[in-house]
This record gives sequence, C-alpha cells and structure tokens, in this order.
Amino acid sequence: MDELDNHILRILKADSRTPFVDIAKEIGLTEGAVRARVAKLSKSGAIKRFTVETKDDVKAIMLIATSRSVSTTTVADSIRKLGIDRTYEISGNFDIVCFLESGSIEDVNSIVERIRAISGVTDTSTSLVLK
Repeated sequence: MDELDNHILRILKADSRTPFVDIAKEIGLTEGAVRARVAKLSKSGAIKRFTVETKDDVKAIMLIATSRSVSTTTVADSIRKLGIDRTYEISGNFDIVCFLESGSIEDVNSIVERIRAISGVTDTSTSLVLK
C-alpha cells in the first residue's frame, strides 16, 4: 500500500459514497486507476466492507470480560460470528470492546444478550451512545 492508496482510504473513510471520478480529480489519477486500486484494496482485505449508517441507528459500546479458561481471541471470534465486525481485544479491566449498531434499543438488547450467552464471557458493561 502506497501513499495514493492511503489517500484513497482517507477519502472513503470520510464518505464512502465519494465517486471514483471525484477521488481521481483530487489525487491526480484516472477514474479507472482509482477503481482498480479500490478493487485491489478490497481483494487484499485492506478494505473489509462498505457500510451504511443511518441517523436513526441506536449505537452502543460494550465492554466484555472473559474467563481465563477461555481464550479472549476465541470469545472475540464468537462475537464476530454474530456479525459484529467492530470487535477488538483490548487491555485494561475488560478484555474486549464491541461497537454495536442496530435499528432499535430492543435489537441492541438482543445483541447484548447473545454476547452474554457466549461461553467464556464473565462480565459486561454496555453504554448507549447519546450523541
């Protein structure tokens, strides 16, 4: 990955709907070259996915403590299998942090309950994002 790829990623992170033509003008490449680079970044895994965020989504941050008898990575992988990609192993009093997003508080609560049911989860703390 070079500086042009990094520049493309910065633009797409700010607004993933930015047309390739606009990106090309900004960085001095052709639209086809930008399209090829984005395809390469996607294929290599540098770009994991493109998402849609709506203003009505309920967001929450969930901290998770795990048992010493189960690998933190195993628990994190189980959480990712629920479709929660923004799951990270962290240091501190908790072992994992997840960024949850769904259409309603009820949906978020359902996700929280499914995570709590995973073998190896010993404690959780969930906060709703207000702004």
